[in-house]
Amino acid sequence: MRINRYISQSGNLSRRAADAAIEDGRITINGRRAVLGDTIDPERDIVCIDGQTVHTARKWYLALNKPKFVVTTMSDPEGRPCIRALIPPQYRGVFPVGRLDFDAEGLILLTNDGDLAHGIHHPAFSVAKEYIVRVTPAAPREALELMAQGVVLDGRRTRPAEVEHIRDDAQGTWVKIILRQGLKNQIKRMAASVGLTVTSLKRVAVGPVRLKDLRPGQIRELSVSERNLLDKMLKKPKVT
Repeated sequence: MRINRYISQSGNLSRRAADAAIEDGRITINGRRAVLGDTIDPERDIVCIDGQTVHTARKWYLALNKPKFVVTTMSDPEGRPCIRALIPPQYRGVFPVGRLDFDAEGLILLTNDGDLAHGIHHPAFSVAKEYIVRVTPAAPREALELMAQGVVLDGRRTRPAEVEHIRDDAQGTWVKIILRQGLKNQIKRMAASVGLTVTSLKRVAVGPVRLKDLRPGQIRELSVSERNLLDKMLKKPKVT
């Protein structure tokens, strides 16, 4: 097994962070300084980070309903509330898979499985993420069609999305949006490009995992069926 994969599976560092630590000379294999591309036998070799032995941790797969006005990080230099405070002690070592804006709410997956996190992030797997969004003013059909077809952000057209009108209210429109990519502030920027402003954003699904009846701030472990569906989805890339 490649050493960066072993370290990511241990829940200590992501693959990218493991590679950086290897380059910095922080990781050893049986007392020898590791180099990029090293492989190890998990049953026989001793891997250390900064002199501390790496142990394979139990893997956790969790769903969190992130409340509004909480940062999707484990710490924040501005002192804002972070999701760390919402994670029970028995799940120590998990980290968020992706982010939601400070003023957004909804489903965040948490895990200490670096391979799963990598797969969900990677554009080759096209993992769908579903949102319920309110925009103002009331959205004309043409604007929603443009968002679905793809708009130009940062000089490149976004991937086609699923954009479904739900209902209009006195001042805006509620829509369901399904994305298969994750650009920064993507939905807000897509809406702005067609003259709309997002006033509410809630993520309700990531791949086969749905928010269900989780209350804001509440966490649950993924079911066996959800895990199996995720594993199946991440076995083969959907695009190259």
